[in-house]
Parts: sequence; structure tokens; C-alpha cells
Amino acid sequence: MTDLASVLQNRDELIATISAGAAERERHGTDPHDQVDMVRKSGLTTLTLDESLGGPGGGVVDLMAFVMDLAEADPIVAHILRSHYLQPQMLRRLPPGPVRDRWAKEILTGKVFGNATSERDGALGTAQYATTLTPSGNGWKLSGAKYYSTGTAFSDWVMVVAHLDDRRVARINLPLDRTGIEVQDDWDGIGQHRTGTGTTRFTDVTVTEDDFVQVSDRDQPRIASDVPLMQLYLQALIAGILRSVVTDARDLLTSRTRTFDHAPAPVPAQDPVLLATIGQLSATAYTVETAVRAAAADIDAAYDSERRGDPDPELFARASLSAAQVKVHADQVGLTAAAAIFDVGGASSASRSKNLDRHWRNIRTLTLHNPTSYKAIAIGDLLVNKTPLPGNGYF
Repeated sequence: MTDLASVLQNRDELIATISAGAAERERHGTDPHDQVDMVRKSGLTTLTLDESLGGPGGGVVDLMAFVMDLAEADPIVAHILRSHYLQPQMLRRLPPGPVRDRWAKEILTGKVFGNATSERDGALGTAQYATTLTPSGNGWKLSGAKYYSTGTAFSDWVMVVAHLDDRRVARINLPLDRTGIEVQDDWDGIGQHRTGTGTTRFTDVTVTEDDFVQVSDRDQPRIASDVPLMQLYLQALIAGILRSVVTDARDLLTSRTRTFDHAPAPVPAQDPVLLATIGQLSATAYTVETAVRAAAADIDAAYDSERRGDPDPELFARASLSAAQVKVHADQVGLTAAAAIFDVGGASSASRSKNLDRHWRNIRTLTLHNPTSYKAIAIGDLLVNKTPLPGNGYF
């Protein structure tokens, strides 16, 4: 068993090492394989694995604190691991036995899990998939294509969501080297562009019973859900990026030695307009980080009710609302802050070598995961008309 304090003890050193060269890696499009491997070897990929399964037993608050630190160092690396941290939560719901023990062991030995969920057909967020499992001999054959497979190119295993029949949806873990699996490097986003967010194709892939993690009825009412966690994870990435915005804006301002003749101060670092901009950026970063931590506590409260054997629908609804509220706020203020960094630097801040635009590009890409406006509408409809939040893959 690994205790939480031991896993966290070298976090600062790890973060500093990953931070070194992150901006240059982003500018040159360098894959952070070494950096992902550092996280793996540090044991932090086990962070939220239950103590009963040999893990440190960290909660969502612990996870979001680490994700924000990691995203401040390198948001690409932090984003790659998003789907991996879904695995420990899913294992908690499995009954004691060989299936749960097998996947817990994989996590404990440092294996990283990617995802193959999203498709390009049908309404987004529903449990409708064209990827199917077809009976074949003593097992099944998997065929289909998945898109936005963030992290899979850096992983050992990929979790695939596919129809088992007309009613049931299966979640299976497959090794990336199994015959018939093709991971394509075709993600060309303006931001978060080396996260392995490409296409994963499955062509008559052999699947056995041992590969199954979970089978669910798509029409069964949902109580406990990991969606708030997965949604809040994206806002934790933005919170980490905003810390870097503050740091880069400060460094940019203190590096300036000249200003305009008509500026309110002879030295940029004493210019009240520029100092106010830095102050506003700092306040934005602090507010988003605080909101992420508060929502993480709400998600932990919901998970705690599930661990007690009585998942509380109200607590899970609260967690969903909290994550949605953080998104609506973080998306808006994050983009404004990432653009405002150029206000403290003048024309030279637009130099490609400084790569300051990466913050805006990365935040903008993260905000596009699902529409901010639709989330705001759902929140308003809940508050005004008491309409429950949608029970789909975005709430």
C-alpha cells in the first residue's frame, strides 16, 4: 500500500522538472512522452486509487490540486492524463473480485489509460454509439472509429465505449498493441495540440470477457456519475494555465525597460495601468482556482455518499451544478485574462519566440469541449424553472 503523503512528497520537484522547457515544447510541437513518463514513475498516476486497492486514497480535492499544479507547469501533460483518472473512480463501483483487482494492479504498476469514447455521429453526450461489439466464437469483435481520443497516444491501455447490444453499453480496456487498433496523429487544434487527441480506429479487434470493466443499461436512471469530475478537470486545467498567465505577465512587465512618452509613469513596472492589469489577472486566477477547489469538495461529498453504500442523488446533482457553474465562469474570464497579457507587453509581446499566445489558444481549445452558453442556459433553467440539469455526458 502507498500512502498519500509518500506519493505527494516529491511533487514540487516533479512539477519544476516538467515546467522546464514546456513553452518551447509547445511552440515546436514536441510530444511530452518523457514528461508523462515522469508522472507515471512518480506514482502520482495512482493518486486517487482507493486505499483498499493498495492506492494512496486521494480525493477529488487532492486530484484537482495536483492537476492545477501540473497544468501550470505544462497543460499538455495534465490534459493527457484526464481520462486516466477516471479509471480509479470506476473501480470503486466494481464488486470485490478479480476484475477490480486486475485493473487496480495495472494502475499500481504505473500503466496509463487513455480513452476512446467520442464519435462523429448522433447527438453529443448521449449513449448512442456506432462502435459495436459483435459476438465471435468465445468472445467478440470490436469495430468502429473514435475521435478526440485525448491521451491515448501516450497510454498503455485505452478504455473503449461500445454497444454490446441494442440496450447495453460496455466499457472495455484494451492494450494499445492489440491487432486491429490504430491510433492516428491527426489532431490539428490551435491549442492543446500535442495531447494525442486524434482518431482511434478499431477493425475487427478481438475482445474477451477479461477485457470488460463495466456493462450498463443506457436507459437506466443515473444517480452516481463521474461526469462532474471529468468536466471539472477541464476547469482545473484552465486554472493552472491562468497561474502561468499571471507569472508570464509579471515577468514580461518587469523585463521592460522603456515605455511611451505619454505613459503615466516613466518606468513600466511603476505604471498604475499596467500594475492594475497584473492585479486583475491575479484576482482572476485566484477566483477560478478557488471555484475549482470548492466544486471538487462538492464532488468528494457526492462520492463519499456512494462509498457509504447510499449514493445521494441530491449530492450528485449539486456536484454537477458546481462543475457547470465553474465552467461558465472560468471559460469567460479565462479567455479575457489570456488576451490581457499582451496589454502589459506592447508590440514585442506578440513575438512568436515569446509564445505568449499559447495561453489563449490552450484555454480557447479547452472551452470548446462543450458550449458554455448551453451550460449557462441549463443552469438558468434549473434556478428559474426547477428543470433538472441534463443527465448526459456533459453534466
